[in-house]
Amino acid sequence: MEEQILRTVNETGASLIGPNCIGIMNMHYHGVFTQPVPEFYPDGVDFISSSGGTALFIIESALTKGLRFASVWSVGNSKQIGVEDIIEYMDKHFDPVLDSKIKMLYIESIKNPDKLLYHASSLIRKGCRIAAIKAGSTDSGKWAASSHTGAIANSDAAVEALLRKAGIVRCFSREELTTVASIFTLKEIKGRNCAIITHAGGPAVMLADALSKGHIHVPDLNGPIANELKTRLYPGAAVGNPIDIIGTGTPEHLATAIDYCENRFDKIDMMMVIFGSPGLVKLYDTYEVLHKKIEECRKPIFPVLPSIVTAGPEVRSFIKKAM
Repeated sequence: MEEQILRTVNETGASLIGPNCIGIMNMHYHGVFTQPVPEFYPDGVDFISSSGGTALFIIESALTKGLRFASVWSVGNSKQIGVEDIIEYMDKHFDPVLDSKIKMLYIESIKNPDKLLYHASSLIRKGCRIAAIKAGSTDSGKWAASSHTGAIANSDAAVEALLRKAGIVRCFSREELTTVASIFTLKEIKGRNCAIITHAGGPAVMLADALSKGHIHVPDLNGPIANELKTRLYPGAAVGNPIDIIGTGTPEHLATAIDYCENRFDKIDMMMVIFGSPGLVKLYDTYEVLHKKIEECRKPIFPVLPSIVTAGPEVRSFIKKAM
């Protein structure tokens, strides 16, 4: 039946997406019969997926992070058009003013590695950033992909080399993929030195470990400027990095710590702000300050909002500001 569909499409000079897919969505067209259908924006993310169900799961993950979409392409069995063909189309018709500069890919089979390498590299040279999951990296995964969309097995070592050469960031879960894409939407990082600003010491310790393992530096902050910052926080606060404004710290204290990292600590290139629900301050006010600083500061700020249960409405309100 697929072959019959393909012959008919080719005879008429048409294009075929799928079969075995949920279709395509963009600002002008929602050719799907399922949910969710997000709102679409020119500055959103272009998302191409081999799997329709996975596309929906990834969209759900993205929406919880405030990530917006420009288009969604579900290619299914890729009988005529695969992931690399859509990347080729985006490259050949790329408009640096109107088109999205962020691409997310979920790939089960790379049928034309040269085409993917050439056009992904070209898009990246034009200012785009691309993150991808290549599923089917184990024997079990390859068998599952083959039974799902008829995907041809690819050597994982070859896939890894291909993605690295192209400049594509490889991810291994939907949360990692949507997190990387969310990071792509923030200001460009100019260096590796990070300040951690927190109201809770434990999460900051775990974050410092994670950053160090990822080759991001968490430098000591000391000297007259650090001492000056400490006088502007409550007694018991720490400023050595992490900057711990403690659980009773106010939105004004958070703003002050961010301002010092932005304007006074020259060796800081970026900030990560951990602020959940200590139960001692109004999070709506705190998150309004955080949103304002993310917009204003030239150094990128990465928010970590851990209290999605106890502060669910506040977190949703904060995320909505980015959408």
